Amino acid sequence: MVRCESCDFSWVVEGVSRSAHGSTIYEDDETVFEDGVDYYLDDTAKEAARDKLEWVKRFVRPGGAVLDVGSNVGMFASVAQTEFDVVGIEPSRTAADLARSRYGAPVEVGSIYEHRSDFVGRFDAVTLFDVFEHLPDGKQALRQCLKYLAPDGHLFLSTPNKSSWMARLAGRHWHYIDLKEHIALYNRFNLTKLVNGVGFRLVGTRTIGRRYRCSYIERRLRFLGRGSMFLRLIHLCALPLLLFPGRRIPIHLGDVLGIVVRRDS
Repeated sequence: MVRCESCDFSWVVEGVSRSAHGSTIYEDDETVFEDGVDYYLDDTAKEAARDKLEWVKRFVRPGGAVLDVGSNVGMFASVAQTEFDVVGIEPSRTAADLARSRYGAPVEVGSIYEHRSDFVGRFDAVTLFDVFEHLPDGKQALRQCLKYLAPDGHLFLSTPNKSSWMARLAGRHWHYIDLKEHIALYNRFNLTKLVNGVGFRLVGTRTIGRRYRCSYIERRLRFLGRGSMFLRLIHLCALPLLLFPGRRIPIHLGDVLGIVVRRDS
């Protein structure tokens, strides 16, 4: 990962990891969420999706058209369709199939980099939740979102904040540094500059937390402890969490940034 000294934007030069077949890890049949049932596929993920839905409802009219980019298994799309006319796109066919079969979510196989003429000017809102850090070309993705938005439409985005106190404290051991998937890390300054340059106007910001199962917390600490003696000690202290694997703990470290921007008329 390299870093821009002037704005602190950091990125993985090689881009997203690819499988032995040459496809990206998001297009491969072996999905990246298979080892995260207690993160992607349970009710804690649904709670997080509902929180984001309440955020969107503050800005978008009831029944409005919403495009959910990078839907994964469709958790947000499934809860949002109760309030809006939702279309989700997801590059993983396996994830899109699961979104439709398990959650009844309107998710299609597709990428934000593939132009869809039927999407142009169609949506009152576009959402990129936990997606932007995975994209090799954030500016091009934003330009495509701009084309898909109706006049005065809103774009909602959440991504790790590299300038947060937690990121600075943890340094290279920050839990959002993942060279396999998180290939672009932003902060509020460079992200605001990027969206303004594309043609959006910043409307609001927030931080985003969620509840996690004890089983997931223990597993993440075990993974992070591989490269740090300090984190290894924290993992040892956290082992009692395995006595209550299904218990949910709220964590809000302030290191996930949410922004809502509006298309300039």
